[in-house]
Formats: sequence, C-alpha cells, structure tokens
Amino acid sequence: MSKATVRTVFLMGLVLWIVGAALAALTMRGGQVESSSVYAAGIALVGIGALIEVISWILALISVATLGRWGWFVAMLILGVIGLLLVMMVIYSFFGPSQRRGVSRQLSTA
Repeated sequence: MSKATVRTVFLMGLVLWIVGAALAALTMRGGQVESSSVYAAGIALVGIGALIEVISWILALISVATLGRWGWFVAMLILGVIGLLLVMMVIYSFFGPSQRRGVSRQLSTA
C-alpha cells in the first residue's frame, strides 16, 4: 500500500468526520436537537469517517511493516492506541517512510 493511497483514505475519512460533526453541531440550538434526522445523519457521518480513519491507520501500519521500518511501526501503533491518531496520521502523511531503509534512488545518466 503506497503512502499516497493511505493519505487519500485518511483525508476522505477526515472530511467525512468534519462534515458530520458540523452537520450535527448546526442542528443543535441551546442543547436541544431541532431536527433529529439531520442530527442522526451527522452522527452517522462522524462514525463512518472515524471508521475510515482507523482503516487508514491499519493500512499505514501494514505499509511501514512491509517496508521493514519497525521504529515507525511501533511509534504509529503506540500513538494510535493512546488516542493521537489524527496527529500521527498527519505526521506519517508528510514525513513517513516510502521506501526501505538503505535503499537509495539511482540517478539516471542519460
């Protein structure tokens, strides 16, 4: 699984989560829910977005494990379990490994 694919799945989950949270928050006035069906749809979107984010975390764990980057694997596992999934996935998306350690790119001499 490539890092770009994991990033895309994570961003899809994050967008769904944000839209659902905004939808649920906008239907509340003074602690009372004005439209229960819209509120329920917002909560459902939050749940689906969170599930997609967890799936992207699992895909990222698989990705770093197949690359043999065990330091990243342990860090991602611990941070994800203690509740820092969002922070960890943002760090992985921008700074995470995309190739095995010790593999250098060959420059073409054409």
